[in-house]
Amino acid sequence: MKQFKCRASQIGKLLTNGRSKNEMGETAKSYIKEWYITQLTGKQKDIKSKYLDRGNAMEEKAIDRVAKYYNCDLEKNEIQLENDFFTGTFDTKTIDRVIDTKVPFDAFTFPFFDNVIDKDYYAQLQIYMHLTGLKKASLCYCLENGSQEQIEKLLWHIEDPDIKDWEEAERQLSYDHLPDNLRIKVFEFDYDETFIENAIQRVIDAREYLETIKIN
Repeated sequence: MKQFKCRASQIGKLLTNGRSKNEMGETAKSYIKEWYITQLTGKQKDIKSKYLDRGNAMEEKAIDRVAKYYNCDLEKNEIQLENDFFTGTFDTKTIDRVIDTKVPFDAFTFPFFDNVIDKDYYAQLQIYMHLTGLKKASLCYCLENGSQEQIEKLLWHIEDPDIKDWEEAERQLSYDHLPDNLRIKVFEFDYDETFIENAIQRVIDAREYLETIKIN
């Protein structure tokens, strides 16, 4: 069985505490057990949601929006990075900054009023910085128009929708009337070496915990 390494997107789970700061939390234990089951069975836990599907469908649009924001060319990253403790596939990057994009489901889940970064996304990007060697990161929320799947769901009750029906569905799911500054929200922050040291220790703790739950 291969050695446990934490995925960047799951590091927030591993950092949860129990009753004391030094005690592993139940969320962390559950994540470690899921990883172990995957190693035993070769099966991945199937996670599906309308939010995840939308994010995947509109990712390229979001990267284009971020490129415009930073006035540079950006490409979608497809390479998974890995070191002794972590794995991860970041969305895109500039010369000095790693970038992760998030596409909220609609305007009501877009963080218009948030001033503090989500702690799990912050943790994820810290790992991406560690894996890439970059010292700056950006979490970018992008308010994109409805995906093809969302548009089709608006028309499910119409037996044979015509061009006007499609145009109305697209209009309902469009944010093109908004200025650019209302369609992107960016959180920028720097590499935190102390955070990484703590995360590495949690991976070491996870490996020790695995030894106590192994099935003979």
